[in-house]
Amino acid sequence: MTGKKLGAVALSVGSLVIVALPAGSFGAGDLRDAKSALLQAGQQVQSGLATTVQQAGAKTDALVAKTTSAVRKTADPRANATDPPTQPPVHGTNPHGQGGPAIVDLDPSSARPLGAKPDGSDSGEDVIVGRARGEQIDGGAYHGHITIVGLFGHELAGVDSTPGQSSHGPLQGLQTSVLDPLCQSTSQQVCLSVLTANSTTTATSSTNDFAIARASLLGLGVGAAESQGNIASDANCQTAGGLAKTANVTTSTGALAQVANSASVSKSCRGQAPQVTNSSQVIGLGGTGVALPAAGCADGTPDTQAGIPALLPIICNAEDIAGATAVREALDVFALQTGSNGLLKETTAASESSSVAPPESGVQCADGIDNDQDGLIDAADPGCHTDGNAANSASYDATDNDEADTTRATTGSGSGNGNGNGNNGSGNGNGKNSGVQCADGVDNDGDGLIDNKDPGCHTDGDASNPKSYDASDNSEGGNGSGAQSLNSGTLPFTGTDVIGMAIAGLLALAGGLLLRRREDISSTR
Repeated sequence: MTGKKLGAVALSVGSLVIVALPAGSFGAGDLRDAKSALLQAGQQVQSGLATTVQQAGAKTDALVAKTTSAVRKTADPRANATDPPTQPPVHGTNPHGQGGPAIVDLDPSSARPLGAKPDGSDSGEDVIVGRARGEQIDGGAYHGHITIVGLFGHELAGVDSTPGQSSHGPLQGLQTSVLDPLCQSTSQQVCLSVLTANSTTTATSSTNDFAIARASLLGLGVGAAESQGNIASDANCQTAGGLAKTANVTTSTGALAQVANSASVSKSCRGQAPQVTNSSQVIGLGGTGVALPAAGCADGTPDTQAGIPALLPIICNAEDIAGATAVREALDVFALQTGSNGLLKETTAASESSSVAPPESGVQCADGIDNDQDGLIDAADPGCHTDGNAANSASYDATDNDEADTTRATTGSGSGNGNGNGNNGSGNGNGKNSGVQCADGVDNDGDGLIDNKDPGCHTDGDASNPKSYDASDNSEGGNGSGAQSLNSGTLPFTGTDVIGMAIAGLLALAGGLLLRRREDISSTR
């Protein structure tokens, strides 16, 4: 393994350690202990990575070279950037929102755009941490993906979702069974989440959220290595957004400290010019930017140059906007960059967005018109949902050419086409009542709550949790099959022991993945 690849791995580990440093500024003993433990653990992980990489030897070199060569030979012809440091790459040409807190690229390509796969397998990027992407792929379907860790074009851990799916990271079991209940027991005052990776995709959207750690302690909040990649469409507009945050400390009154944040939003509507918004900040204290490493880094001035030209150039707020497509990178550090060629690029907090206005469909449930004049349009109209429930995004049918509020009849053994509940019809009935209490638009148990707003129609008894809504439940009464769900947005923080346990879990995961990679490489010899 060459020295520069080993150096890239060291940089990656160093980035993860730096991300945790703000936690030491609270002055609390528990957090200082956590910082010390994390630094020691980072050194151990770095040592283990170096050993594993060295043992991989020439076979890994050959695999990386072969993969990179194949990617660049089969890539579509693309325009090359003449000044890559100030023209950050967008990934793919399809509509998408993407964010990532840390990327390391050896021998970075000047091609624009790069490949769209979040793991870097078609872009040549070598180390990727926490890249979240929501996109609309060829054919119009939506898709979500989070690369938790990608190394030399191979994803070591990731999360994926397709329409109708919600997927979570490897520590979701620990989160829901241990950390969430502890947070609930403190009335949301002391909470912690570790390795969040949530991807949810519907017929018209995809939301993807990643964070190495989030903590809340009596009004003080900390976020480390966070990213989001989201996209959503209605009949008239499509909005895509990317977000990346490296480290942030907040209080109930606002931001206390910020390190390397970026955001990009693109919105395209039929008959209107696209709207694009980019923003980024390298270092901020108390909501005010700090002029490091240059004055323009404090106020978000695009393409602010610093560092040592050619030897170690630094770019703050690197930006590229073309129509409805935009990229923003908070901080880029290059090594031996001359013109369009360079040895290495390390990016902290990259976000991008690209949107396309929906075409005229000519279909009532996707034309942006209130066809049945009930004050509701397309996805907001129950008549455009297969279950008659406008609150259920998964049941929206954009191909339905009848916006009238009539729920499709349930297929049965009979042949009736009546206008009642249609439960025994052949599927041709036009009855408004679905025959199922939790999807019939009726307050069956007389508690003032209907269908998805009634706790009795949720498997966990929590009407605020759309994931637990059961449209097939034929009893609107009762208290659900489970206890009230927990607030998934806040997670418990219980001191050094829990932090240590979470860190140990992360390191165990990293170690297991590395050992597996080592076995895979050995088996190829």
